[in-house]
Amino acid sequence: MKHSLHYLIIPLIIFLTIVSCQEDDPIEVDSIPEFSSINEGIASLPGLNITLEAVVTDPAGIQSVNLKYDPWFLDKTIVKDSLPTSYTLKYNFKVPEDAEEGSSHTIPITVTNIGGKSTINEVVITLDKDVFAPEVNVISPVDGTTVLIGDGDELQFNITFEDEELSRFEIASSILNEVVDLSGTSSSYIKSLNVEETGAYVFVISVTDATGNVATQSLTVNVLDQLAFNQMYITNETDAANLISDLFGVPQRAEASAVAEEEGFVFTVNYYAEEPMTEVRFIPQDESFAPYTFGSNPDIPGQLAIGADSDISAILLEQSGYYEVSMDLRDFTYTVTPYTPSDTPFDQVYIIGRGVTIGNTTTCTAPNGSTLCWNFGSAKPFVAHPDSPYRWTLELTLEDQPNDEGENGFILNANPAGWSPFWRFDNGVSPEATVPNGGDNFTFDAAQFGDYKFTFDTHLNTISATRL
Repeated sequence: MKHSLHYLIIPLIIFLTIVSCQEDDPIEVDSIPEFSSINEGIASLPGLNITLEAVVTDPAGIQSVNLKYDPWFLDKTIVKDSLPTSYTLKYNFKVPEDAEEGSSHTIPITVTNIGGKSTINEVVITLDKDVFAPEVNVISPVDGTTVLIGDGDELQFNITFEDEELSRFEIASSILNEVVDLSGTSSSYIKSLNVEETGAYVFVISVTDATGNVATQSLTVNVLDQLAFNQMYITNETDAANLISDLFGVPQRAEASAVAEEEGFVFTVNYYAEEPMTEVRFIPQDESFAPYTFGSNPDIPGQLAIGADSDISAILLEQSGYYEVSMDLRDFTYTVTPYTPSDTPFDQVYIIGRGVTIGNTTTCTAPNGSTLCWNFGSAKPFVAHPDSPYRWTLELTLEDQPNDEGENGFILNANPAGWSPFWRFDNGVSPEATVPNGGDNFTFDAAQFGDYKFTFDTHLNTISATRL
């Protein structure tokens, strides 16, 4: 019996040894993995997510794909038990926050087939991605401007744009559609346009860079056969640069008459003169003195004068204080009427929000030191105006709130123990007035960060934010 078992065991051991040796030996294959496609260059930035993409093939079957880059602690092996003959790689990961901007990194992708044969291809990641849209500067025509229809070439376009690498300019409207291919870092679009019919024309301007970032602006031009306007502003500024350097509130909007026969011709504004002998002018476009500026005829009291810049003689407000100033383009006259407000002033007004720094504190810092954003409990007070109980000023910095992913913005209120009374804005992006107990929050982004002086008038419901 022992001899019988001996004769059975010996062949079994030999068989198992042969099988084991065969499993340890690589499978003989004639093919090697191939990359049929791969994204070999990726532009990114520290902290951004990227995707490594490739398509690999091997008729013998793909066993594994390895991604390895020690400086970023990347070591990922994808094992394919099904041994596909084609595999599409899409692997997402985040570039480390502490990676150096502008640096270059080479990541090898190693593909191995069932026979143990490997192919390596490399992806170069440069941390220099352009994420900024082109800068567009519409020199003319000014948005909201009014031009008179005439003998031709009523509109003069002068638009400049800059970027690391420009690609395309496009302008679209009912009377002008044009696409221009661009290259380089700066370019311009200059064109004269004849307009044959009156109307309000909207032009949409788009500039695209080589990375696909797009900057879009729209502007409206009113073409009329007589001097009439949809909007009017008043300003004491004489430098056109100050009309566009503010965050909002400069110039101050005038109210258009709603009386049918006065529409487009009669405008009235309540205005505060900070100093005696304040000089003001009316402009129908909020970013420029051209093409129309209205001042005073120095030879005829109460008569308007028209010009194309701030050199036109100004309307004079002789004393500091509140005025009602009206203009009528039908007979080219204006009136100036001083008055004293009768509404009750507030004891104190505050700013509430996120991303607002005043001195060494913020609107997210409560009196006990805790973090409390967008809450009256951490509101910060304005400074009372020395001459008017309705006016308040505050110097502050708009910036990103540290360690906070919330939206940066603000509103105003007059109650440290509650929400009401409060003021929001007639427009959350480009406000022209405050709205008591209504309106929209004002929100801001990185392009608007900076130091400002706010001037708020509870009687006029106006607020301006000028850069310091």
